[in-house]
Amino acid sequence: MQILASWFALDNLGGFLLLGSVAAMLVSISKAGFGGSIGILSVPILIYACGGNSFLAVGIMLPLLIGCDVVAVFSWWRRWNLRVVLLLLPGAVAGVLIGSGALLLMQRTSASSRGGVQEIPQAVLNLSIGLIAIGFVILQVCKSLRSKPISFRPVLWHGLVFGGIAGFTSTLAHAAGPVTTMYMLPQQMPKDRYVASTVLYYAIGNQLKVIPYIALGMLDVKVLTAAAALLPAVIVGAIAGLFLHNRVRQKSFEVVVYSLLTLAGFDLIARSVKVLWS
Repeated sequence: MQILASWFALDNLGGFLLLGSVAAMLVSISKAGFGGSIGILSVPILIYACGGNSFLAVGIMLPLLIGCDVVAVFSWWRRWNLRVVLLLLPGAVAGVLIGSGALLLMQRTSASSRGGVQEIPQAVLNLSIGLIAIGFVILQVCKSLRSKPISFRPVLWHGLVFGGIAGFTSTLAHAAGPVTTMYMLPQQMPKDRYVASTVLYYAIGNQLKVIPYIALGMLDVKVLTAAAALLPAVIVGAIAGLFLHNRVRQKSFEVVVYSLLTLAGFDLIARSVKVLWS
């Protein structure tokens, strides 16, 4: 384990393993069908685990998500609405490409900078993740206050818009959940079909990010080793998700998670603004 600390200059390996395991468990619990989109909290937590290195955190999270996707896809095999998912994919590809371009720009800015200016790209990515986190909470509050749900049948432009935004936010922060929820829920699908459709989209969407992440140097042997160290927490999270499903009120759990997400989002924003302002 000490090799991880030397590879990534981690001052606190125990803190990385503890917070990283919590992040991995949240993703796995969410993929197990409990807690809705609570997995979005995992990226801010993993950023803290990585000592504020958001590029490292986002890279480590991808193989964990893909591992969860494999189990989820087989669990919901062929219960999805394929048309709904296919409509999202062209926009998702474009969104992933734009998001990858944004990450590349941040990396090049960091590589060409000197001194404290190297913190600026990191702060920009942290700021983006913080804003996405707060935006997600606001969307959840608005959804809970709305008495009558919107319903529609998706057409091509719906898929292009929602898919593009989902691909972009997913590339930066693995945070496609809020956007796909806004796209999927109004279609009034049965619960099983809704869950299966989101599972299939996330599985494909995460695969779309593999090549750009490798090209950006965010997914290498070191990152995969760090992700493997957190893999036991994924297994524990899957078991916990099944256990909690019928024993804990999801709404109560979500209130706690969204409260933590709000605090983490504002903290990331505050830290980033401080760096950018100075």
